[in-house]
Amino acid sequence: MPVPPSLSNLCGHILEYEKGRHATDPVRLGAVFRDYAELERTPTLIETVELIRSFGINIESVGYLKSGGTSMKANGSWYIHYSASDKPATQKYTIFHELFEIIQQNIGELDSDYVVMSEPRLSQYADRFAAAALIPPRFFLDRASVAGFDLVALGEELELSHQCLMIAFGQHFSDVPLVGALYEYLPESENGASPEIKDFTATVVAKTPQARGIKSLCSLQTVPSRNSRPRAGSLVCAAVRGGKSLLWRSARTEESPLVLVRPLLSATQGPYRVILLAVPGDEFGLISSQAEGIDPIHVSEEHSCPSAKSCPIADECSWNLGGTYDEFGI
Repeated sequence: MPVPPSLSNLCGHILEYEKGRHATDPVRLGAVFRDYAELERTPTLIETVELIRSFGINIESVGYLKSGGTSMKANGSWYIHYSASDKPATQKYTIFHELFEIIQQNIGELDSDYVVMSEPRLSQYADRFAAAALIPPRFFLDRASVAGFDLVALGEELELSHQCLMIAFGQHFSDVPLVGALYEYLPESENGASPEIKDFTATVVAKTPQARGIKSLCSLQTVPSRNSRPRAGSLVCAAVRGGKSLLWRSARTEESPLVLVRPLLSATQGPYRVILLAVPGDEFGLISSQAEGIDPIHVSEEHSCPSAKSCPIADECSWNLGGTYDEFGI
């Protein structure tokens, strides 16, 4: 079918499709939207803007927003403004986030019995909708497998943010017990010093259905909770302090997962983001091409912390429980 000519037609379809049962399910609603708009691959920013305009929504990049976006209704018309300063990947994500909020409001206008979402649920669901709408599963499964789950390579290829891609891992790889986390450099104060672990926050934590019950990845790394800081002595801690990627593998337990921790480095201050991915030991092929591309330091229970020289609590942290420190990998 052609691209829907109006927002009302889209929302009417959502209410009619399986009796509107997916109007409050962001992931399923994203799928309904993709099918209705005939999105078979991730759209470019230009394609995204054209699609939004096809619904009769006025959309514009603006300079008054430093980041993010906003939506509003004025004189009977809907508007989306998004920051001109953001990168295209962030802009696309913002646009679909705002679209979800508009859809919620418009459905409420069409159906008086519909309860429109409120914050904070509205923003949380809008993020999930944006990830689901932007990433057709079959297309994403193919591209992610080829890239070895490399968020950096996928982000550049598909013009998508690392946050969006991490959420998509949790949504679309239902057959693999995969755990992922994205740590952001969010210091409490900008003092120009090198990043410390207290400056990082887990902004996205993703688990596939088969990994929902996993709490610990290995003796040195638990599954983080959202908005938590890295634990001292963890793999993430070692990656932040050393600025090098780590690949953890148990030498004793084959069932133990493989954990890849990858810091992304800025030009001046070391890591600004840390990506954690954990897959079953027998699924190393999923991330092998990425691991080969970044050449991580290999660690296990038998090795001491590769960042001991830059750690102020080296004598006290959990890496020291198995023996003494050396200069492994540095």
